[in-house]
Amino acid sequence: MRQPPVHSPLQWSTLRAGGAALVPGRDPRPALGVLLAREFTAERVRLLASGTQALQTALVEAARAAGGDVIVALPAFTCFDVATAAVGAGLRIALYDVDPRTLSPDLDSLTAALTAGACIVVVTPLYGVPVQWRAVLECAAAVGAAVIEDAAQGFGATWRGRPLGSLGSVSVLSFGRGKGWTGGRGGALLARGGSNGSGPNGNGVGLLREAGVLALAAAQWAFARPAAYGIPAALPWLGLGETRYREPVAPRALPRASAGLLVRGLSAAQREAAERRQRAGRLLEAMMLCAGVHPIEPPAESSPGYLRLPVRVPGGLSGLADPEAAARLGAARSYPSSLGALAPVQARLVGQARRWPGAQDLVRELITLPTHSLLSAQDLQALARAVGA
Repeated sequence: MRQPPVHSPLQWSTLRAGGAALVPGRDPRPALGVLLAREFTAERVRLLASGTQALQTALVEAARAAGGDVIVALPAFTCFDVATAAVGAGLRIALYDVDPRTLSPDLDSLTAALTAGACIVVVTPLYGVPVQWRAVLECAAAVGAAVIEDAAQGFGATWRGRPLGSLGSVSVLSFGRGKGWTGGRGGALLARGGSNGSGPNGNGVGLLREAGVLALAAAQWAFARPAAYGIPAALPWLGLGETRYREPVAPRALPRASAGLLVRGLSAAQREAAERRQRAGRLLEAMMLCAGVHPIEPPAESSPGYLRLPVRVPGGLSGLADPEAAARLGAARSYPSSLGALAPVQARLVGQARRWPGAQDLVRELITLPTHSLLSAQDLQALARAVGA
């Protein structure tokens, strides 16, 4: 038995809906666009093949609006796909540090990145923990910088009652297999106000790609349970749970099959988000008196989605009471390096500051715990004991 790190629910009826989307004359993408516009209060929706491609498209459009030789400010500690999007957009990069207590941008460091010339800021709430959104907006507004909300990990989280993905004039969503609400793959670019987000969603998705989406979703459905997850987890070439830098690709349209899965799977994903919050609460309660374990502090007036539960532990996984048992129950280290350690980022890096102490602390100390509904009460108790509670 091995627990998967995340769980985006897929039911057999959802898979049938994805398959039905391939019938000639059926295209659920317009319905998905309407659904996203309603759920995330968007005026314009563009559907793409991944969240990375959606962010890359958002950066290209923001750079075009800014004109000149554009610099984008990225968090020094975040998913490597954020760097992929910036490289794919052809932008120079300034990195800002992250507060290890909250995972929010370090405002002094962000100000320094803006002083270095950044006119676009990407904000990435990690693991469904909202950031200090108002403070970031005020910091960017002081120099007229645009802010892009990358809510790829934010499904089920809210700030001041508004879902992540609805906060920015431009927001990005991801529908990958580990994002809580999944279409197998896919992403969306949402725009509000005067921001550019118009443009065709595209029609030309080949049958082979459509079939690949359904095969991926079917495999996720079949191997999601702990009794079966150990099979793909034992195959190193699959790279499950690994963080790798991927080279950018040209943005493509969202497959129809992904749209069918998403439209049918929203209700199950919303129920799963509620289960994650409940299980995260149990783990946090169990770890309250655990010396050396420091949960991340969400901002006031926010409700985290807890895609996973991030905590800081001196020594990372090796600092847990029983690292092997914790890993078997789904505990994992977070990102293995800062973005500043990636060669493609280093080649585009600007600014004098090349040290990000908060990011380095998180590389050493941040681990994440599973929160999904496949964890039983006994699993949660065993996980808390393995952590040290």
